[in-house]
Amino acid sequence: MRNNQRVIGIALAVLSCTLYGINPLFSVRAFEDGANSQGLMVARFLIAAPMLLAYRLVAMRGVSWPQGRDLIKIFLFGYIGFTFQSFFYFGAIERMDSGLVSIIFYCFPVMAVLLSWWLLHHEPSKVIGICLVATVAGAGLTAGEVSGGETVGVALTLAGALTYTFYVVLSSGVMPKYDGITGLTIILIGAMFGWLTLWLTMWLAQPFGMQVQFPNSTPGWVNVVVISTVGTIVAMALFFAAMKRVGPGPTSVASTFEPVVTIVVGLMFLNERLTTRSVIGAVLVIGAVVLLTVSEARRDVGSLTNATPGGAAHN
Repeated sequence: MRNNQRVIGIALAVLSCTLYGINPLFSVRAFEDGANSQGLMVARFLIAAPMLLAYRLVAMRGVSWPQGRDLIKIFLFGYIGFTFQSFFYFGAIERMDSGLVSIIFYCFPVMAVLLSWWLLHHEPSKVIGICLVATVAGAGLTAGEVSGGETVGVALTLAGALTYTFYVVLSSGVMPKYDGITGLTIILIGAMFGWLTLWLTMWLAQPFGMQVQFPNSTPGWVNVVVISTVGTIVAMALFFAAMKRVGPGPTSVASTFEPVVTIVVGLMFLNERLTTRSVIGAVLVIGAVVLLTVSEARRDVGSLTNATPGGAAHN
């Protein structure tokens, strides 16, 4: 019975990161229909946050909400961390191939372990050096495939990875105190208000000429709804169902399947290219993340494995 639960848990984790991994397909379709990354994210969280809140209020009526500083901290993880991480990540996808974005973004687990070592004094395992070299080499090889006009996309991807790193490490001290649905509901509400703040700022001041653009037709809005529901709420629910059955370590390892899905989707549906150099870069980055996650899980450090993986909060 226990083995069956583990098999089900791993299957749920793979399905979760698969749903996260196909988000770029629907975002690119929304971009083709006239939306930009800012409009996509405003619409996404205006749909996802109220829906998850409604589910939480109905399904978990007897469960208390966080109070005081914890409530403020979790809200700020969404209002600041999730808002800017999604701003950078989907801004990068708007400018360059989603597969390349996914590979470079997956530097964040190594960044998270290093940052938790610095801020939380969680000394990493001895394999960190190997993982760091492999990740930097893989990201460097992948970035080398980007054309000169896409350098902004690389910068946005790295900024998104760094933002998510801080989000992962800082939230690891608060999020485990509460159930996943409650924490993520507050984070999504924070992100919704964060994007509404950015929308108001863009409407009033238009910094750097930025503005919010929504899809022009029903098919474009269908893509937004798919990202908000299937690619956000359902993917999150599957992730926490997986973690409940097998724990955070195996779930985090399974989540490394996400960039593979993104790459395959890009090749099959978005006419993206993948050279031998990109493949080597992807293998180095994903291999380093798997090695590091397994090592950290065995040592029960928790700085990486207790965190919500990229799919749950970054895409």
